[in-house]
Amino acid sequence: PREANGQKHDTVDRLMSVIDRELGHGENGTYAKFVSDATSDLSDIFVSRLASLIAMAGTRCLTVLTSTWRHPDQRHRLKRLEDALSKHLPEHAPFAFGAFTPPGDDSSHPRGRLRAIGDFLAGLSSKCYPPTGMRILVLDDFFATAASTWLVDDLDAGSIEGAEEYLRSRLPQSKDFALKIVHTYDSWLTPNGLSVEVGAGLTMEHYCHAAEFLGGGCSFCERPPEEVPQKRSVATKAKKGKVRFAKNCEETPSAPGGKAKATAQAKPRERGRSYSLPWFAKIVN
Repeated sequence: PREANGQKHDTVDRLMSVIDRELGHGENGTYAKFVSDATSDLSDIFVSRLASLIAMAGTRCLTVLTSTWRHPDQRHRLKRLEDALSKHLPEHAPFAFGAFTPPGDDSSHPRGRLRAIGDFLAGLSSKCYPPTGMRILVLDDFFATAASTWLVDDLDAGSIEGAEEYLRSRLPQSKDFALKIVHTYDSWLTPNGLSVEVGAGLTMEHYCHAAEFLGGGCSFCERPPEEVPQKRSVATKAKKGKVRFAKNCEETPSAPGGKAKATAQAKPRERGRSYSLPWFAKIVN
């Protein structure tokens, strides 16, 4: 009983430390401001910031879900997320994720999550790769674990850079692309020396890193947005339960056993055919 009481006390100390943890990068408040709604399991602040990144990526963006919310028994949560994102997108445009990573045992360890993302990249049809390159943005807390502990396919990633290199290795070496992982994670020690690790979500610091990759600005960093919009991914549109990635591109099922929904209705612009793929994993665990 004494040991159990000690564990409960440590849990309370960690929880209070999260509530009191001051945010940085010009953001006022603590992690308490991100408490999710009891009904939707969503933080409206995080949903708003994710919607901003999706809009920033442009209409030619394929948004891929890799969290456990892609599983059939979580579809009710997925629907709430998609509806919430729609409310924050310009003109409240209807939103649905354009694709999902393959089903598999990736629900408890970053190794499985990285492999699932890599499998998705490797499975893209070669006809879908544009000649001028693409950009891939991964947003994930990887189960609130430090990058130094990541191991995948016998590769000791050991860092964000190592994980990025692994994902690059799953893509054709002859193609031109840029890839960035924004690790939505934070860790610290409490005054009593307890270790705390959290899936931090899209704090302003993490949002800034993602926005920079997409050409967005940051008032705290005094970084203006890029004057010339970056090339965006080819818009997806629904057709008989499949997603069409681009002209002359093979059709690919949008989700295991599911019907495709459009992530954008706009026709592809003529200025380019490069991709920007913002990944989203459930932000609030």
